[in-house]
Amino acid sequence: MRVQIVNRYVQSALNVISKETQLPVQRGGLLLEGNPYTTEDVTAVIGVSGQLSGSIYLSMSESVALKLIGAIIGQETVELDELGQSGIAEMANVIAGTAGIGLAEEGVETVINPPLVLVGRGARLSTVEIQRLVVPLTTAYGDVKLHVALREAL
Repeated sequence: MRVQIVNRYVQSALNVISKETQLPVQRGGLLLEGNPYTTEDVTAVIGVSGQLSGSIYLSMSESVALKLIGAIIGQETVELDELGQSGIAEMANVIAGTAGIGLAEEGVETVINPPLVLVGRGARLSTVEIQRLVVPLTTAYGDVKLHVALREAL
């Protein structure tokens, strides 16, 4: 996978999370992971098709998810209810959509699918033959991991 594609998703995640929380976000080092991925407490999954195929995951602990949602909606959140899950899904959707717009400007057309949110640790997700690049993003509330599992469409 080309570095500029991964960087487009990473930059989008940094910008969206920072804008939504009004706090800085720091990027960690890039990690190459094999499959399958075992989910954290909260994982939002966005399918990507078009000139690229695969998935983007946004994963975090429940406490980080609650704090992020609280910051976004401006009130303390103590339960990851339907509103909280919707907020995490929408954040992943905006990240993937923003990255897709940037990629389109570079001539790479993508289509994103509606987000899927998995709540509960330990589900195993496999991107089959696509390796995942994982970038930890450190927020004031804890770490969020961006997983990019994409390849050029066949």
